[in-house]
Amino acid sequence: MTGRATPLPRAAETLAEIRGLTLGPVAGGPPILRDACLSLSAGQVLGVVGRSGSGKSSLAHGLLGHVRPGLEVRAGTVRVAGLDPFDRSDARRLRGRVVSFLGQDPASALNPALRIGGQIAEAVRLRSPVKDRDAVRARVGELLLSVRLSADRAFLGRLPGQVSGGQAQRVALAMALAGRPRLLVLDEPTSGLDPVLADGMRALLAEVLCQGDRAALLVSHDPAWIGSVADDVVRLEAGRITGRGAPVIPPSPPRSRAAQDGGAHREAARVTAAEPTVAGALSARRLHAVHGRVPVLHDVSLTVPAGSCTAVVGASGSGKTTLARCLAGLHPKASGTVEWSGAGASGGRGAAVQLVAQDARGALNPRESVGVALTRPLRGVGGLPARAASDEAARLLGLVGLDTDVLGRHPGELSGGQRQRVALARTLAAGPSVLVCDEITSALDPETAGQVLDLLDSLRLTFGLTVVMVTHDLAAAAARADQVVVLHAGRVVEAGRAGRVLVNPEHPATRNLLAREGGRVLTAPE
Repeated sequence: MTGRATPLPRAAETLAEIRGLTLGPVAGGPPILRDACLSLSAGQVLGVVGRSGSGKSSLAHGLLGHVRPGLEVRAGTVRVAGLDPFDRSDARRLRGRVVSFLGQDPASALNPALRIGGQIAEAVRLRSPVKDRDAVRARVGELLLSVRLSADRAFLGRLPGQVSGGQAQRVALAMALAGRPRLLVLDEPTSGLDPVLADGMRALLAEVLCQGDRAALLVSHDPAWIGSVADDVVRLEAGRITGRGAPVIPPSPPRSRAAQDGGAHREAARVTAAEPTVAGALSARRLHAVHGRVPVLHDVSLTVPAGSCTAVVGASGSGKTTLARCLAGLHPKASGTVEWSGAGASGGRGAAVQLVAQDARGALNPRESVGVALTRPLRGVGGLPARAASDEAARLLGLVGLDTDVLGRHPGELSGGQRQRVALARTLAAGPSVLVCDEITSALDPETAGQVLDLLDSLRLTFGLTVVMVTHDLAAAAARADQVVVLHAGRVVEAGRAGRVLVNPEHPATRNLLAREGGRVLTAPE
């Protein structure tokens, strides 16, 4: 992916400015963003980097006048094109017209009950001077073509649930561009996509950012992408801006850290899997599934040995998430069987198979505290009395590396890594023997993602859990999984030991996936 062909001339105008912005919990406590200051000129792309929980998203959302529930502005000012986005009247003039937002979850931007064409048309009418029906229709077609999507009647008539994740993200981008904004706020817009779609989205956004004097604030945990498109980069640590400078494109390592450490992880897992027990074993036989009338899974069979980790990989649209939901009993199968056996982390209490979803924010009720989220399954599924459930909730938080002060906080007050740990703790509260993890690290920075995967390994070995890990991160699959199952067009096209599949792939679909990784995971041992 290439960045700008030639440097853009910098306009003297300061388009956006943040001065001394400090955000903190409404109920008191240390700030999560401290005395943040930055300026953004027309035509400039500013990258924002930092670990999960460092305040990146809070800083970006400040340009929209948005503060997460449970937080408040304690000090500072924000100005975009001379207006205050925290002022209700100014915000109406700014949002969608001067500044637009694109995040990692297109579901938050798209109404699941409205058709694609209607949603983009509504964005055009609300955010631009175009009102005439024919002119609106023409602008919708122009926007779809600009994001490399079809503008035909069939696509316009689809619902968001009938398009792929990559297509949904492009529709969300088209809506963000409807009012021809001068400033784009991009918060991890490719983190939920598989490598192929993420590369395409990055290339598309690079083209968008090169147009005219449009400015952008880009939050990402991908240093290579930041380095290729940003003019400057600010780094956040624990809510403070600790540095600003020119972007650096990191060299591509010949072998990822995850791949280097993969042998030890797999060997430990194999010891557990080799124990003479069938507890937690999971199998699917001749599984077929549909969305509406559209077939999604075709004759899928797999076996996950007890205590082991199986990675399910494949391109976007291959059926990975549908398979995960079928295994967890959340998506009806058209035919076939799913079977499991054994007691789980609670020694017999609870639901055998639990799904850990990609979007921990969406999986947790924003109105419930962490304590309520954990004690409900402990009481409802496990039958524990109130006091015992509270004690167990505190213990589970400790298992996932969180302090008990998190119990009184709400999901919006947590970082992405903290939310994912809470989601794991709540899953354990249901007492499963099998965890089905669907892209649980795709929205996290590499360091936090590694910590979550280490935690998952530790929980698996501690409780003898069986894990199905749906992922588009082949390095993670190489490092953590005992076996790999490759899905392509809803079918299992290759399966076997991780080392064999990722070193000597037999199917073109597997070779294509590995090619996107530049061969970095090919060193995974058998």
